[in-house]
Amino acid sequence: MEHLDEAVSADQSGYTSGGHQGNNMARILGLGTLLIAVCLVGSDARGQYRQSWHRVPTIVVVSADADPRVEFVEKAVAFWNKTLTETGSAFRLGRITHVVQSPPEEDLQTLSQSVLSQTAGTATRPESLRNLSGDITIFLAQSKFISFTSPFDENSRRVIGIRGTQFPPLNQPNVALNVIAHELGHAIGLRHNSDPSMLMCGRPAPCRPDLFISETPRFFPLTDDEKQRLRVMYPPDWKPE
Repeated sequence: MEHLDEAVSADQSGYTSGGHQGNNMARILGLGTLLIAVCLVGSDARGQYRQSWHRVPTIVVVSADADPRVEFVEKAVAFWNKTLTETGSAFRLGRITHVVQSPPEEDLQTLSQSVLSQTAGTATRPESLRNLSGDITIFLAQSKFISFTSPFDENSRRVIGIRGTQFPPLNQPNVALNVIAHELGHAIGLRHNSDPSMLMCGRPAPCRPDLFISETPRFFPLTDDEKQRLRVMYPPDWKPE
């Protein structure tokens, strides 16, 4: 979910996230304050963040037609790939596919709550959010919930849910862009930090997505420690299995 009070990644502003990874593959196509992605607060949840990808993850974006946040996803993926290049990592996020389809709003709300409560296992995931075609499926929702990143499912796939932009602070300039980037940070293995000037700030620190407000579009930076973690998780000799 988003990691500020929204986003474990979930909180009342919109953040959430979690993780568990395997090596199987599945098919089909089928979630933030309460806003940005939420990172799990417990020790188990924090451990989930550190799990890395063993393949180049494909990204599927599900949204209504002409949703302006699709462009934000493209920019956020470019931001992360540029950052990975600058750290010397060989890992990259993969291709993006956009599917015009109404997100399953109620199921995203349910999964957001599940991630927040640290019970987001495969058994609790709504059917509409299982066996998705993307390794990372990003739902650009229209409803109000805490943005989140789910744990890996049994097929080593993750779901990201982004709260509707009509709800503050996602309706403020630069917020949705950074909430999406924040959640992608969880999806590749980073957890929250406590520095409100940084992209991955979130619970239990008192960070909130409204800190991303800026009249000038920009991505908030990573800490030096986070860049080092990326190098460790995805070294220069990283190769897909």
